[in-house]
Amino acid sequence: MALTRTPAGRAVAVLVGVGGVALIVRHLGVAAVVHAVQAGAALFPVVLALEMAFVTCTMIALRSLYGEAGRAVPAGQLARAGLVGYAIAGLVPAGRAVAEVTRAAMLARFVGTRRAATAAFQMQGVVLLSNTVVSAACTLSLWLAVGPSLMTFAIAGNMAVTGALGGTLLYLGRHPGMDSWIARHVARADQREAAASEGALPLPWRALAWEVAGRSMQILQNAVLVVAVGGSFGLRPALASEALHLVGVAVGELVPAQLGFTEANYTLGASAVGLPAASAVAIALLAHIAQLVWVAVGSLVPLVWPARPAPAPDVVAAAAPLPPAPEASP
Repeated sequence: MALTRTPAGRAVAVLVGVGGVALIVRHLGVAAVVHAVQAGAALFPVVLALEMAFVTCTMIALRSLYGEAGRAVPAGQLARAGLVGYAIAGLVPAGRAVAEVTRAAMLARFVGTRRAATAAFQMQGVVLLSNTVVSAACTLSLWLAVGPSLMTFAIAGNMAVTGALGGTLLYLGRHPGMDSWIARHVARADQREAAASEGALPLPWRALAWEVAGRSMQILQNAVLVVAVGGSFGLRPALASEALHLVGVAVGELVPAQLGFTEANYTLGASAVGLPAASAVAIALLAHIAQLVWVAVGSLVPLVWPARPAPAPDVVAAAAPLPPAPEASP
């Protein structure tokens, strides 16, 4: 894991992903895959828009985790953090966690360091549980469509793992001891912030609902992609495509954007979406092209979109009141 965070490790991960894509396309036939991708070009703007709708729901979910303090975050700066975080998630192996840390650092000046760090931790659990909800729907859909199969068991396993991890993270994230730990260990937390909360934090139902809404945008995007490459429009093909996507993401976590792994998954599971392998792989390729477009946009954001100055400390303190900390025992 540490190796993938070095420049050499990242380069190797990218080469593995690109090489995997090249081998798959060559095996299926370059002409067939290119034809399928070209056929999907007409609906590509819709795919791009739905990708950003997914990111928008995620950022609203994150903002809701700030509670009342979220009102102090300007919508433009929230969007700015969302685009930069998206670019990082697409460029760095296992980039989702790094993206959340980056967003917390960008928005901490509006809500306070500790609250931003706590929300970033909780967001990991929210993302995993939303994955669980969608994986459950995908498992049921695949079971009804193709019965017991390797892909059905794979998405069911993804549901179980993400549910366990997400539930654990949310349990830890709402425990007062975790909030106190963050207050002690986050780099130079502002003195105006209390050292610990009294009682457990509430479960982030609103954030989970927004993240599930974002996943719904992703399912709709898959429905559009299936139609774009010649498949039929419907919930079942869309959920089957989403299942292939989620399993590919889980398996290829250490490769940026899961290049190669998602394409391989679509090759193996093409029958689940009712498409020939070349067309199924074109779904993954079009999705990756859409991601790369937004990664490019997010990479340019720090250069062309300046950060807004932080508000005065008393403004943040008023927007994010926290109960006083108990006396530390000697």
